[in-house]
Amino acid sequence: MDLPDEILEYIKNAPLVLPKNARTVKAERDEFSDNSDDDSWSNDGGSDDELEASTFPDFETKVNEIIASLDGAVFPKLNWSAPKDAAWINFGSTLRCTSATDLLVLLKASDFISHDIYAPFAYCTDAKNNEEVDEPQHPLKLVLRAWRQIRPDGEFRCFIRNNHLYAICQRHYDSYFNFIETEQANIKRVISDFFDKNIKDNFPLDDYVMDVFVGHKFESPSCVKVIDFNVYGPPTDGLMFDWSELTLLPIDKEVYFRWQGDKTMRSSVFSQYKLPIDLVDISSGGDTDKLIDLIQAHVEEQKNGEA
Repeated sequence: MDLPDEILEYIKNAPLVLPKNARTVKAERDEFSDNSDDDSWSNDGGSDDELEASTFPDFETKVNEIIASLDGAVFPKLNWSAPKDAAWINFGSTLRCTSATDLLVLLKASDFISHDIYAPFAYCTDAKNNEEVDEPQHPLKLVLRAWRQIRPDGEFRCFIRNNHLYAICQRHYDSYFNFIETEQANIKRVISDFFDKNIKDNFPLDDYVMDVFVGHKFESPSCVKVIDFNVYGPPTDGLMFDWSELTLLPIDKEVYFRWQGDKTMRSSVFSQYKLPIDLVDISSGGDTDKLIDLIQAHVEEQKNGEA
C-alpha cells in the first residue's frame, strides 16, 4: 500500500508520542496495575500529555484490517528496508506487529526507515549531490507480510552478479549455529539447485542480492524459500563479505560460502541502536572528550556526596 502523506509527516517531524488510540490502550492496561510507583511516574509534571498526540483513524483501520486478514500478525518494511534497528522497542524485541500502533512505533523509531525516506539512493553514482533531500523523490510503499516465525540458523544471504550465484553467507552472522557447521555442504547445494531451477534467467535483473530460508529436510521440494530480494551493492549489508571484496571475487568458480565458526558469545549487531549515541561514542573510543566529561561529572558527584 502507498504510505500516506500524514504518516510520512509523522515519521519525519512529529515527536515520539504514541497515537491517541495507543495511549487509550495503555491507560486501560494501567487500570490492572497495582504499582503505585508507576502511577506516580506517569502523573509527573511535564508528561507527554502536554504534547499533541497524533491520530490516524483511516490508516489505523486499514492496517488493522490487513493484519486481521493475515492471521493477526505482520512483518513490516518500506520499499527497501525493515525497521530491524528498532526491534528492541517492540514487545518481544521482534518486528512482529499485531496492530497499527506496533507498526507506527517501529517506523518512527527506526534509522533504517529514515534512510529509506531521505537518502535511499545515497550510494548511487547519479544521486543528486549524493546528499540527503528534504522530500522523498520516489513513491514510498508500506509492505505488510504475514508473520512467520523462522529459525535464525536457516537464513542466508546470496549474492548474484551477472546472473551467477557466486557467494553465500549466514544471515545472522553474529551467532554460531551447529546446524550450519555440520550441514554447510548440503546448505550450499540446495541453495545453488534452487537458484538454478527457479531464479536464474527468471529474475529481471542480472545483479542482485537474495535472502532465503533453508529447512532441515534437504530432499523436500520446499526446503528453500525466498524471503526477499535486495539491491546489489551498498546500502545492502554484505554481512560476512566486504563489498570491495565481492566486486573482485570470480563468478565462474565454486560458490563461496561463509559461516560463523566462532562459538564465543557476542552482542547483537543491532545493539548500538539501543543506546544513546553518546554512550556508543564513548564505548567505541570515538569521542574521548565525552569520556573525560563523564569521569569529571562522576568525580564531582562523589565530592558533593562527601560534603
